[in-house]
Amino acid sequence: MAVNCPPLTLYSAMNVALTIDGRKVIGLWEGDDAITVERNTDLGTPLTGADGASVVSISADQSALLTIKLQANSAMNQYLEQRVKAMRMGSQRLLTVGLVDTGTGEGGGCSSAVITKEPSKSFGANATEREWQIFCNCWQSNDISYNPAA
Repeated sequence: MAVNCPPLTLYSAMNVALTIDGRKVIGLWEGDDAITVERNTDLGTPLTGADGASVVSISADQSALLTIKLQANSAMNQYLEQRVKAMRMGSQRLLTVGLVDTGTGEGGGCSSAVITKEPSKSFGANATEREWQIFCNCWQSNDISYNPAA
């Protein structure tokens, strides 16, 4: 008699690659939220009228907030700090961001992003995280399993 077993899949953070301006981000902080991408608005806003008829307004907002938690000694901290300094001096050069999980094909990127929040810093007996926030005005997902014809 054949046994019907569910599929077994694997996940590894070693398959996740984040790049900023073509530089691979190395030295991510621990935990399950070292990299997060969150859309800034809901995809749709539903409205139900007095008679029960409904409509959902789909947002044109394609922006997203990328949050990166780095180890204190990650070289990316220095690079991002240099970019902040340049911004404060008037530079209008934007960041490019790319993210991919090579195991699933999930990820995305944007070609025009800007640092919106620098990390708080603390110094003591143990290393602490450096949390950066980057605004992407047009985050494009690259989930290769998506089939628009389906």
